[in-house]
Amino acid sequence: MIIWVWGLVLIAGAVGGGWAWWRQQDLAQAYEAARAAADADRWEEALTLAQPYAERDDPRINGLLADAYINGPDSIKDIDKGLTLRRRAAEAGNMRAAYFLAWWLLEHEPTKDQKKEAVYLMEKAAACGMPAANFDLGVMYGNGIHLERDLGKAIEYSEKAAFSGFPGAAWNVYFLYKTLYLQEGKLEVGLEDSAVLRLYSWLKIASGEGDSNAIRILESNRENLLQVYKENALAFFKIADEWAIQNSEKIQVLDRLDCSV
Repeated sequence: MIIWVWGLVLIAGAVGGGWAWWRQQDLAQAYEAARAAADADRWEEALTLAQPYAERDDPRINGLLADAYINGPDSIKDIDKGLTLRRRAAEAGNMRAAYFLAWWLLEHEPTKDQKKEAVYLMEKAAACGMPAANFDLGVMYGNGIHLERDLGKAIEYSEKAAFSGFPGAAWNVYFLYKTLYLQEGKLEVGLEDSAVLRLYSWLKIASGEGDSNAIRILESNRENLLQVYKENALAFFKIADEWAIQNSEKIQVLDRLDCSV
């Protein structure tokens, strides 16, 4: 009798677990289909696909519904509802929602407290490894936009974005290092200085990624250095090129809005 009862308990547990698994699979498939529609700016379709799952209070679904209400056409637009859902998703740990909530706050004349919240959300998204958040914080710190200018932090965030393959990040790292080294007087030394090596190498990485400014400056710099340093320049190029190759191999192209930790 006891064995029979336990058998029923085990069967019930298995059925319950299976139902929960299917519910999650169902939700995941709905989210992927709705996200694909949203990424193609088919907002009404995205809303139709996601709405049946709204009662589950899933952060991904809430974030997606928020995107539709905020970015969709007038027929479905509801900014207040969208912001409520976006904040709920962000508070539940959805970093995509946190990132877009941060930008919405920054772009709509934020109060001091709202700006502080936006920066906090952006930093959380960056801490999880989101390339877009790291890139944007690098730009903010580098230009003193929404934050006090800090070239050290700008370089830190920009390098993280560069190693995740974010477009334009390698050029930003080069430019930020150049700005920092000019301030510190490090570019007035010879080729043996590590600052010059780092600067040239990031320029080469940006050039390899197809940045037109980097390509132009790299060619000009090589000619100038060869004229001034001759054989020493060739030795320098060899070391710098090897460094650039090693760092290029560390670059892993990631989805710009996904966490990578």
